[in-house]
Amino acid sequence: MTESIELTPGRRGSVVVDGVAVAWERWPRPGAPCAVLVHGTTAHTAWWHHTVSRLADGYDVVAVDLSGHGDSGRRAGYDLDTWSREVLGVVDAVVGGPAVLVGHSIGGLVTAGAAAARPDAVRAMVLVDCVVTEPRKAGKPSAGRGGTVFRTVEEALGRFRLTPPQPVPDVRVLTYVAERSVRPVRGGWAWKADPAIFGALDTDRMTAPLADVRCPTAVVRGELSQLVPADAAAVLADLLGRPVAQYDVPNAYHHVMIDQGAPFGRLLRRALDELLAPVSAEQQKE
Repeated sequence: MTESIELTPGRRGSVVVDGVAVAWERWPRPGAPCAVLVHGTTAHTAWWHHTVSRLADGYDVVAVDLSGHGDSGRRAGYDLDTWSREVLGVVDAVVGGPAVLVGHSIGGLVTAGAAAARPDAVRAMVLVDCVVTEPRKAGKPSAGRGGTVFRTVEEALGRFRLTPPQPVPDVRVLTYVAERSVRPVRGGWAWKADPAIFGALDTDRMTAPLADVRCPTAVVRGELSQLVPADAAAVLADLLGRPVAQYDVPNAYHHVMIDQGAPFGRLLRRALDELLAPVSAEQQKE
């Protein structure tokens, strides 16, 4: 039997960081620890909507649209450091205190940069199917990638694809995300993601911030991930010099919130609870 899905939008707002409006979405729970969710390349806050219902009863949840994505503004160029500052800007302006950062794919490296730069703002970090070793250079994206104008919204939605490709058991989730990935432009419809964002991936030191992270850290990966190896936590533990818990989402590929949203949400909730338990115990001692 197909599991029911809950796709839950939150309250929206924005904060200006380095001259650009950075959009955020919030599912408030006063007094609860805050989890800030950071998407991957070309994604946006709606990618988390299938996951939020598994977190919002115990966490104050905030999702961020990095610049060049979703409903945030665009820049002349992009880099991981700027995106990390945007996440910290949302933490400072919206949360008002330290938060747990949850980053999917490239969003994990963005959260690592934030945690390394501002330990005071980050209680803990969860890397969701995020590469922890330097990826092989993929080369520059093909000309026009992400910049195509489609005549109709139906044509645009019909061209929506996950990268890397993978099965999606429930097409309703994929359709929901696709519908929130397009915007009207002169002559038709285009993707919300700015094609220039791929320039941020053109670096040989994408994973460098991981070595400077000092907060408690966990890894959540898709059991069938095409990008993240089965020993990701062990690799990261060697890098950080301390244990790193790993949680594998059964039957999930790289885009865990799309193909296994409910199981992923439950496993992420468990990871957050277990990650914060030692932190809370230490605070009580103080």
